[in-house]
Amino acid sequence: KQEREERLGTFFVRDIKQHKIQIKLSNSISQIVTTDDNGRFHEKIIIKLSDELTIKGNVLKYITSDDDYHEQGNEGFIYLMNKKSKIGCSIISDIDDTIKISEVPDKKKLAINTFKKDFKAVPGMSDVYQLWQSSHKCLIHYVSAMPSQLYYITQKFLTKEKFPGGSFHMRHLKLVGPDKYDLIKKILDFAKQDASQKHKLRVIQDILDHAPVTQQFTMVGDSGELDPEIYGEIARKYPDRIKMIFIRHVEGGKNDDNRFQVAFNDIPNDKWKVFNKANELPHKLYDDNDIDDAPINPNNDLDDEINVISLSTSLFYNIYSVLFISYFTMTYN
Repeated sequence: KQEREERLGTFFVRDIKQHKIQIKLSNSISQIVTTDDNGRFHEKIIIKLSDELTIKGNVLKYITSDDDYHEQGNEGFIYLMNKKSKIGCSIISDIDDTIKISEVPDKKKLAINTFKKDFKAVPGMSDVYQLWQSSHKCLIHYVSAMPSQLYYITQKFLTKEKFPGGSFHMRHLKLVGPDKYDLIKKILDFAKQDASQKHKLRVIQDILDHAPVTQQFTMVGDSGELDPEIYGEIARKYPDRIKMIFIRHVEGGKNDDNRFQVAFNDIPNDKWKVFNKANELPHKLYDDNDIDDAPINPNNDLDDEINVISLSTSLFYNIYSVLFISYFTMTYN
């Protein structure tokens, strides 16, 4: 009961704007940032080669604190995406009805599953993600249109169900404010399907544009909303960066073949698959040698200036390991 009340309560927490916070990456590396109007911050930190960071695997722990910037503060984790001369692996994953049962097509059931019932995982999906991560050292990017106020409960749920850690990319819904009519408009705008689509497209494009061109992406979603159309658009724009697309068949979603053929128009049939159960997904995305030995054509997908820069200057390679902060939003509570 207490957990359910917390789910609703997070929507009515007043955002603290223009608040200074210290981000501490190590004893010698820290930076002061200021929260925006939503009480959040999104920051890039560039370090010198001589700076020392304690990195375990591809994870760097940071601490945020305020007041006199004491060491006691909130811990967070940064997931590093290193530039490689060979293939790197990333998984872009939706959450609702892809790895968590939400029943999005039925709005009444969606509300009950979100605010009343205990969260339930889609059977077998955590096992698949663990296999992909352990086999290929994949990074996971959880890209969801759900409100960021549900981040803590969702992160707790994913940890409990043994999903791999990863970056979270959610939408912020601000419900605290003096204008009731403006509040209603915000809720209605947030609920629009095209708003969800724009959010996911923007986030996924941002991740790919800031990633090394050697990083390949497998995208996992469902048929309950617009994941096929979103992933199809991304795959057409970045044809050599997308390894595979998997769409989970959701009851109540639009599941006719024509929809998928249109969504994945001009995308090879062996690059996308609709599945019902997790055991239909492959245990491996690459052959054992592919992830280490497969060369990448450096001229692929160079439409964006940032990718040209990442190839043309060795300095960018040297500092790239700290530009990962642009892949997730750090929230201070």
